[in-house]
Amino acid sequence: MNTEAQSQTEVFQLRTPEYQILNSTKGFTLIELIGVMAIMATLAAVIVPNVIQQIDAATQDAETLNLAAMGQGVMLYLRDQHAWPADPADLSPGYVPFGAVQLTQNHNGFPRYMSIHPDVSAYNNVVGLASTDLPDTRFLLISDLRQDAAVVIATAADFDTWWNTDETVTPNLKIHRGHIGSLFHLLSLSVTGVGGSYSIDGTATSSGGAMLALHGNYHLIGTTVGLDEANTYATPEIQFSLAIDAGYQFQPSCAVGAQWSAFNVGC
Repeated sequence: MNTEAQSQTEVFQLRTPEYQILNSTKGFTLIELIGVMAIMATLAAVIVPNVIQQIDAATQDAETLNLAAMGQGVMLYLRDQHAWPADPADLSPGYVPFGAVQLTQNHNGFPRYMSIHPDVSAYNNVVGLASTDLPDTRFLLISDLRQDAAVVIATAADFDTWWNTDETVTPNLKIHRGHIGSLFHLLSLSVTGVGGSYSIDGTATSSGGAMLALHGNYHLIGTTVGLDEANTYATPEIQFSLAIDAGYQFQPSCAVGAQWSAFNVGC
């Protein structure tokens, strides 16, 4: 190829769009770069808060569900053990499928609190509850996802303050309220003369030949009750688990084997 032809070919190549694109070294100008960054900043300002808000809402919903699961665990524990759990960790693993740390701390590492109404916190199922105590068979589970809720409940008034707290104005504060009055049934025991004995949840009360004291308290569902005609509790003639309100009377004037009977049944 002669020199003139080669020169014409090079000029043609320089004028073709493909050649110009491949050999372009032009980049973003400073103004263009600033514009791109401004767009990215605007998108971030719109998207990031929404994402954070959605994450917070999901965490709050999860905490509500976790406290509800713990509340169910408290009720299962009561039905099984006939006593309050001393600590949320007592619910693991048989009553709530969480580890001990998960039960005592929320997702953000702040403590969860369990509080039982002071009037029933020392509940003893053998003794039972008076009817006036039933409205107080309540417990609270409290968790704050932003800070330590620092719950201190020493009196019934303290408990009611937390019970009536409107946590909807503080979305990161979660309160589960449990009322277990439906788990209790009335056990009434009376006598018409001396003698007899009975047992509640394995603890015996014997007359020793004297007059048994009247009993009329509420006990947890499933409480075992034994009624014995002997003056010292040994082998009960009647034995059952409390499933409904129940009332029995000891009548020593009835024939042996029929001295304990349901109210208003007679010998």
